Amino acid sequence: MRNRIRQLILFDIDGTLIFPGASSRKLIDSMVQDISKCSPKLKVEDVAGLTDPLIVENALRRTGVKESLLPLAINDILYYYPQRLKKVYENDEEVFVYQDAIRLAKACKAEGWEIALLSGNIRDAAKIKLDRFSLWEMFGFGLFGDYARNREDLVWMAEEEAWVTFGESFTHDRMVLIGDTIHNAIAAKLNNVRSLIVYRFSYIPKNIQEASPTWLVNSLKDTERIVRWLKVA
Repeated sequence: MRNRIRQLILFDIDGTLIFPGASSRKLIDSMVQDISKCSPKLKVEDVAGLTDPLIVENALRRTGVKESLLPLAINDILYYYPQRLKKVYENDEEVFVYQDAIRLAKACKAEGWEIALLSGNIRDAAKIKLDRFSLWEMFGFGLFGDYARNREDLVWMAEEEAWVTFGESFTHDRMVLIGDTIHNAIAAKLNNVRSLIVYRFSYIPKNIQEASPTWLVNSLKDTERIVRWLKVA
């Protein structure tokens, strides 16, 4: 029997639905260098869990771009980024789908719940990444980095977006954010939303634990167990 309580399950993209590889990070690094003539030398920790606008802003600041030039430089990079990403992403052999996440998303839909995207990627970049694996149309709507600079604001926007898309109001106690970084855990906590954080490595960083995610796991493979947990609204 389906769970009678309708829920909204919000899925992060990079690190949760797909392994993103390094092409997008290297591209942003290169585009910043084109402007500042200096590489910000972006590492995984400089991009994981942050929105694209914030990543670009931090990278430009790191390379010494003047404050007065930041807005124009950020807009310029984000405008051309999807066009250049499409060319490099299709050829990135490192990228793959986390099948456990896809099985979970399908299981949520089978329960009669709504699933949506909540990602730091700007919308066009998110679509490029998911279209490669024919996953874009699977989700009812998306909230992206060009909608709000901070991830916690994206969570706050989910209630209104769900009303526009589904004609149904999901209170925050009926939402769950599934992601892979401390930023997802913090964003959920600030909005009184449950979080399921998947950290796919053997060592779990202390700062993620200190962020107090509702549930911290190292994979999404145990679909039935996770669905049972999700039902406890």
